[in-house]
Amino acid sequence: MRDQGRLVEWFDDKGYGFIQPNDEAKGRVFLHIKDFAQKGPRPILGCALEYNVQVDANGRYKATQVSYLKASQTQKSGRSTPQNQSKSAQKLQPMQILSIAYIIVLAGLTVFGLLNGMVLLLISLMNVMSYWFYAQDKEAAQLGNRRVPENTLHILSFLGGWPAAWLAQQRLRHKTQKQPFRKIYFCTIFLNILLILWLISPLNVFKF
Repeated sequence: MRDQGRLVEWFDDKGYGFIQPNDEAKGRVFLHIKDFAQKGPRPILGCALEYNVQVDANGRYKATQVSYLKASQTQKSGRSTPQNQSKSAQKLQPMQILSIAYIIVLAGLTVFGLLNGMVLLLISLMNVMSYWFYAQDKEAAQLGNRRVPENTLHILSFLGGWPAAWLAQQRLRHKTQKQPFRKIYFCTIFLNILLILWLISPLNVFKF
């Protein structure tokens, strides 16, 4: 089944841009002028398009066999309704709650002396680095530059940067669908929580 979306960014002098799919849960798709199925007028911002999606050598979603859509052909699902927004919010809510609870628990453990303050500082640094690396990887994906290794993103997440990683995924619309990246990401959350439990347990012989 072909996807539909609108052109949200276009560099006419370079002949490429990005499509935002009607399904807002999907990330933006790269579009090059040569990937239109038929020659026609140059695209303009906001135009409705229908296309196939491929993954290129850089792991970037790319539109192929692109064609223009008339207003009457656009899917109603592409419109943002209060009901759709409510469903989207419900999907995000569990991760929001988990992230907030994680931060509160870490702060509480530090206040009560169960967790060293340096650990909290390290986790804060991991979150800053996570968001920055996601932003760099997103920019590299758009420009076709060298990507940030996925292992780097997973290590930062395991070391406590997963709340900022989740925020970056949602804000930047990056890595929100790619598998097995998503499965490994959720595994790093589980392993990080196990690490925190080990740090505050009697089994931790490195307490000071």
